[in-house]
Amino acid sequence: MRNKAVSGAASLLLSAALGWSSAAVAQVQEPIAFIGHGAMFDEAGNLIQATPAFIEKAQIYYLENLSARLQPAQKRLFDTERARYLDTSKRPRDEGGQAGNKQDTLIINAALIDWLIKEIPLADAGDLQGKNNLIKAKLRYRVFPPEIGAPYAAPKELLNLLRYQSPPPDARKN
Repeated sequence: MRNKAVSGAASLLLSAALGWSSAAVAQVQEPIAFIGHGAMFDEAGNLIQATPAFIEKAQIYYLENLSARLQPAQKRLFDTERARYLDTSKRPRDEGGQAGNKQDTLIINAALIDWLIKEIPLADAGDLQGKNNLIKAKLRYRVFPPEIGAPYAAPKELLNLLRYQSPPPDARKN
């Protein structure tokens, strides 16, 4: 916990030295600073509620942040994997925007984050994997109305798609 406080103080000092506003620094902070006992917390230590909007915001942050680190060959593989997930998981009722379909999209995003964590060498891979695993655990329950908190079973075709997720080839060699 002390390292997080030191890290926050260091980024404030760095931002002041470089003339950045504290708002600019806040924009690059991870949405989930740390996790513990099945809960997520922000940089100030406040409990984060796992709302659909927050989960989507966090996933977009991690997907953009991680995919920006990909080498060109890795980026092509990632784009192929993302297209495979999204194309395979589409069902006729997707056009209606039903809550289950939205939850399926969050599940797919979590799988894509897993793919990126495996592909990109990260110093904090374990921390990030823990955050993503916590989000996946939250998605085992409905996060959209009307039955928030009820167990959620993803469609069989989506589960099969994720079960047969191939490990990413090592594109770093290319």
